[in-house]
Amino acid sequence: MTYKSGDHWISCDICADKVYASESKKTWDNLVVCLDCFDGPRNVQDYRVRPMKDRQVVRDARPEGSETPTILKTDSATSITDTTATSGGNITNDGGSSVTAYGVCWSTDMAPTTDDSTTSDGTGTGEFTSAITGLTASTTYYVRAYATNGVGTSYGPTVEFTTTA
Repeated sequence: MTYKSGDHWISCDICADKVYASESKKTWDNLVVCLDCFDGPRNVQDYRVRPMKDRQVVRDARPEGSETPTILKTDSATSITDTTATSGGNITNDGGSSVTAYGVCWSTDMAPTTDDSTTSDGTGTGEFTSAITGLTASTTYYVRAYATNGVGTSYGPTVEFTTTA
């Protein structure tokens, strides 16, 4: 990273990595995160939508104290073979509602969901590891962690990997 005059370091609220403030984003629930942990705006149901203003949709976060989606990170795929891999994630915030299910989902599509292949690895928060099986050799897959609470299912950032030949 190149030094930037006048810029200061911040610590990512999800992974705790140090990054320049100008290379960080603020999530809808006011966490300051690095670009690797920023997974974009949440689903529409996570916001109260106000009317369009200047051709741009303006959204407000739900009031403080209400249940919110979980916040989680996806681990890189490791131990990759022709038919298996290992991934996982870290659920850092349950959103004020108990996490009732978590795991990873994967697909050859760039945005896997729980409608695709999944693992079911438990309940609660914290780090977890998932065994991905049933893969095809020499194929690119996309995996991301998921967690379900009273608000719905949230996803971590998507990670890409390719199985061996």
